[in-house]
Amino acid sequence: MLQRILFWLVVWLGSWSWAQAQEPTEPPQTQTPQSQSKEQTSHTDPMPASQEQAAQSGDVIQPTPKTQINRMLEIGIGPTAYRGDLYENYRKWSSAVHIGLKFNRKHRINGHLNLAIGSVTGQNAAYAFTGESETTPQPNRFFKTSFIAVNYDLQINLIKTPRWIVYVSQGIGFMRFNPEDEYKNSLQGQLTSRPTDETYGNVTLLLPTQAGALYLFPNGYGAGVQAGWANPQTDYLDNISQWGNRSRKDNVFWAKFQFVAPLVFKR
Repeated sequence: MLQRILFWLVVWLGSWSWAQAQEPTEPPQTQTPQSQSKEQTSHTDPMPASQEQAAQSGDVIQPTPKTQINRMLEIGIGPTAYRGDLYENYRKWSSAVHIGLKFNRKHRINGHLNLAIGSVTGQNAAYAFTGESETTPQPNRFFKTSFIAVNYDLQINLIKTPRWIVYVSQGIGFMRFNPEDEYKNSLQGQLTSRPTDETYGNVTLLLPTQAGALYLFPNGYGAGVQAGWANPQTDYLDNISQWGNRSRKDNVFWAKFQFVAPLVFKR
């Protein structure tokens, strides 16, 4: 339900920001020879009070600096895929929604906060443990893991112009995950799916590595893409570790299509 609400929020925000970016500006008014002659002969327009006072006191009038976006709210949605004991490559796709806060004060390196809610899934009906075991291996051959992940990362801008930002990032955070079987029962409590002495927690460290690009419209709104690896430091996204045939930890590839909106302006 939450993913559906955020999906339509993303669609609305993208449509609105695009309409704002396409809003026509008023063409400059052309002056007729009569108006030009009147302008040249008439100099009776009063000076604004603030400028008149500044002129009388001898103070220098400073121009207003150009508006700069300092923080941006991000809302995105995109695919997720798992690699682990049931799949050696990323081929079974699920989805996740993302809400983030992007800092944009510095030219080269900026911080970023992200909340992701989604799932990954895998199934291999022919999977069998090929190693040695004291008991008869009965690993699960299907799983669907829902997760909530929070992370902070540093985004290094490779390109940053008033319209484009291209970056790579490295982050750190935490992920809470819950593997379930095809009947939506938690696999963490099904001790027959693992060796008798094998238990695990469902909160893990996250070290996401990502890259992305963002385009900003003249009104400060924008759209972009981002992709990378979540790098959770656990081997239990699929509930399989000791009865697994690969030695490396499970991983998640995720991507998102995002829209951004300015939050704070520096004047």
